[in-house]
Parts: sequence; C-alpha cells; structure tokens
Amino acid sequence: MKLLKFILLVLILGSCSTNKERILKNITNSTFETKRISKGNNSPNIDISKDSLDLFLAALHYKIPLKEIEKHFNWDSSTTKKNTDVLIKNGLLKDNNNVFIPTMGIFPLEKGNTLIEKSQNIANEIADSIKVKISEIQQIHSQMDISKKRTFNDLSFFYISDMLLDMGQIGNLEKDFLRDERPLRNGKRYYLSILEKDTTNATEPFGIYGNQGLLNENNIYIGVYGNTRTSSNIGWRNFENKDIHYFNKKDFDKLYYKMPKVFLPTLIEILEKNKSYFEQVYSELGYDKEITFNEFFIWWYHFIYTEATNKLIKDSIIKKPENGLFYFKIER
Repeated sequence: MKLLKFILLVLILGSCSTNKERILKNITNSTFETKRISKGNNSPNIDISKDSLDLFLAALHYKIPLKEIEKHFNWDSSTTKKNTDVLIKNGLLKDNNNVFIPTMGIFPLEKGNTLIEKSQNIANEIADSIKVKISEIQQIHSQMDISKKRTFNDLSFFYISDMLLDMGQIGNLEKDFLRDERPLRNGKRYYLSILEKDTTNATEPFGIYGNQGLLNENNIYIGVYGNTRTSSNIGWRNFENKDIHYFNKKDFDKLYYKMPKVFLPTLIEILEKNKSYFEQVYSELGYDKEITFNEFFIWWYHFIYTEATNKLIKDSIIKKPENGLFYFKIER
C-alpha cells in the first residue's frame, strides 16, 4: 500500500511539472500584444515586448514558479534581477515576500473568451439603450459641417463605437464611474495590458476596437479606429491613400464634447447597476490577486463596448467600414 501511494505521488508530481512546462511552451509559441490607454506624453518608459518581459509576466500570471521560468528562458539570477527591477520600477510588477506578481492586466485566450461571454447581457443593454438615443445623435450630426458631405450612416461606426463608447467616453468613465486617475507608473499615467491573440482570426486580440494616432502636429490630428490594425493588413498605417473623414474645429467640439454626453448618464447608470457583478467576476477570475479593480474593469469595458458595437452592426444601426478601419482627421 505504501509503495502504491508513493508511485501515485510521483505520477502526480510528474504530471504537474509536465503541465507547467506545457504552459511555458505554449506561452513562448503564442502571440501576445501590448495595449495601452494613455494621453499626451504619458507613454511607458519601458518596452515589455523586448527581452521576453511580456512572456515573463504572462508566465507569472499562470503562477509558474520563478525557477522554472528562469530555466525556460535561460536566465541567470542577475538577468532575473535586472528584469524584475525594471518592471517593479515601472509599476508593472510587485514583490510580495519574494513572490513576483504582475500589476497590469494580462488576458490569455481562455480568460478573454470568458469575459466576452460574461459581457453579453450588459453589451445588449448598452446597445438597446443606444438605439433610443439615435435621433439625438443624428440631430448633432446635422448641426456639423461634415453632414454636408457625409451621411450619418457613413459615420455611424465612428460616432457610436468610438465617440459614445470608446475614445470620447473613456475619460468620462474614469471620472464618473471609476472616480480615479490612471495609475502613476514611473512618472507616467497609463493603463497597460497584455492580450493574447487568436492567430486564426484576422482581427486584433478578441476583436477589440481601438484607436491609433497616425499624425499629431500643430492643431491637426489624424487617426484610425477599428480592429484590423494588424500586420496582415498591409499598409494600414499609410493614411495618405485612404478615405479620410475630416472634422473641422467647430465639428470637433460637438463630436468630442457634446455627442458623448448624450449617452453618458445612461451608460453610467448601466455600469453602476452592474458594479457588483463586475466585482464578482473580478474575484472569480483571480484578478483581485494581481491588479486593482479599476485596472481590471477598464480593460473588460473594452470587451463590453466591442460586443455592443458588434450587436449594433448586426442590427444595421452601425455601418462598419469594409476593411474594418475608419480614418479621420480632426482640427482642434
């Protein structure tokens, strides 16, 4: 009997070790992308895509022992110290009694897909609530100079997804729902995340819609909004040959300040009503052991508004650009 118990123990331990090695190998062979939310010159002072720092943080998220990670990446103690010191300095890692814990959002496929599933009811409520506000948004559009050349339908993707939910609204959510500033990291305020990409999909990780600045000089800003800013979409950064939607300064004031306020009270009401659910999922998925609720929520919100956008596209309320990208030029 004792011999049998010993054999079972060896098999269990061996299985655990193999499982961790399997995860490490999967991490190395997976595709991760770093995303951030920042404003102005609040860019990170560190590039975690270098020196396998993003993979190191992902491995720590899986709670793989440090010794196994060092062995896998062939790091000696001095390399580990150098890397952990720079991550701690930049507020992306903490040392809890010699146990390193990531302090930025890390969303592997299984957790990201779980968040998509758990987003559906709230995303549907947001989408249905936006439908009620369409006439007010159309009215603001009719007051803008761009309405003389572009229809509301042509701009609906940018108006609703980016202005009502993303870029035009994020700052309002931080102020009115999260009620706090962005995390201060080595003198810069920003949110940062690592998202795993399903390489079988042509979109960015989890299909999340986002913004990318392409030109910012004097009073002119050129950007692109969508979810196909990928290496397979060759030339997406080259805006010169794209159909750019131009908003003058008068339009910008209505676009960025007036339009988001149409939906803000309703959005805050929906989020407040579901806050206990957000906190429950935050704990269920174990993020309460790594990052603040605000850090977790701001990234989950990106999943939520993406799903709301997709529902409105499906219901023909939003017209999505054929290549998944909307190029715009703003005069500020």
